[in-house]
Amino acid sequence: MFRRIKGQEQPVELLSKAIENDRIAQAYLFHGCDGIGKFMSALYFGMAVNCVAINQLKPCGICPSCHKFLNLEHPDFVYIFPTPNLELSLDGEIKKAEARKQYEEYLQNKIKSPWQEFFFKESTEIRKENISYLAKRLELSIHEAKYRIVIIENADLMNQATANAFLKTLEEPPPNTIIMLITERLQMILPTILSRTQPIFFRPLTRRVIEDILIDQFEIGETTAKTAAKISAGNLKTAIRIASESDSIIRNWAFDILDKADKQDDLGFGTLMDKYKEQQKKDQISDLLKYVRILAADITELVMNPESDITNVDRLEYLQNTANNSKLSEDKLYDFLLFLEDLNRKIQGNANLGLVMINLYIKLKNLLHGKA
Repeated sequence: MFRRIKGQEQPVELLSKAIENDRIAQAYLFHGCDGIGKFMSALYFGMAVNCVAINQLKPCGICPSCHKFLNLEHPDFVYIFPTPNLELSLDGEIKKAEARKQYEEYLQNKIKSPWQEFFFKESTEIRKENISYLAKRLELSIHEAKYRIVIIENADLMNQATANAFLKTLEEPPPNTIIMLITERLQMILPTILSRTQPIFFRPLTRRVIEDILIDQFEIGETTAKTAAKISAGNLKTAIRIASESDSIIRNWAFDILDKADKQDDLGFGTLMDKYKEQQKKDQISDLLKYVRILAADITELVMNPESDITNVDRLEYLQNTANNSKLSEDKLYDFLLFLEDLNRKIQGNANLGLVMINLYIKLKNLLHGKA
């Protein structure tokens, strides 16, 4: 199953060699941007060292051990991730009913559609109670695995007290236990934790790799796959989400805004705000900005050269007409892209999403008509 992890040949080879040479570290730190295979690599590594298949490449994905890992229910697997306050007992019991429901929904999302973002209703972090529970689990004997596996996702979301408590566990881990930390923000990990782990860097995926995954594994059309790969900035999760929604939501939304901006139809834009009310959330607006960026680039390409090879080739006639009527230039496009980056930063900083949408429409309208 390691072969299913595309574009990360170096980390996969390192982990495979560790198994082959029986030189498995007790603690690893997988770092790199989101959506590039860090969690699946950690899970498959845990599966591989415990796979009971004979004469097959490991992990096989079908033996009882692999099956339990894939369903996140192996008795020797501990999975920790940022959550709201669960009021977690040392035995792993979640005392808050609503928190338990959200926790289970998160796990089901992770199993069935890990590329979909899941948002808890309250703020999340890795809490000291999680580490206390982990310490209690590590005191127990291993049930059936060769190696007990611990995965701590978004490890940078430990607060100071949690990190210090975890450090004690990391300094003296029990035998036959592999601890894997996952983070996008290496700089937020305590140096004392860094020094006790083997870091493995995961690179952003190339557009070609993402295109191939979307086409081969998700049966996405070539045009949509190409667009999603270009927008995703190396993040497979983003690409899958965009490609899956492109025909029904995000893509139509971007083209609708472009159409209203081109026609300077302010009342029509107000109608769009109501039409896409349910989509006006941080992650979806962030995806929308990326799509608008590609549309603006396509139009600029067509202004400069009508024979250009654009991303949205299936909408060539519409975009060519828009280009013929616009006053776009490379300089104006550059300024617009900077504007989109600034909008995205504001979204992450909890700006008013309605105002973000209005500013986007006004800027795009002015851009197309030579006023910006």
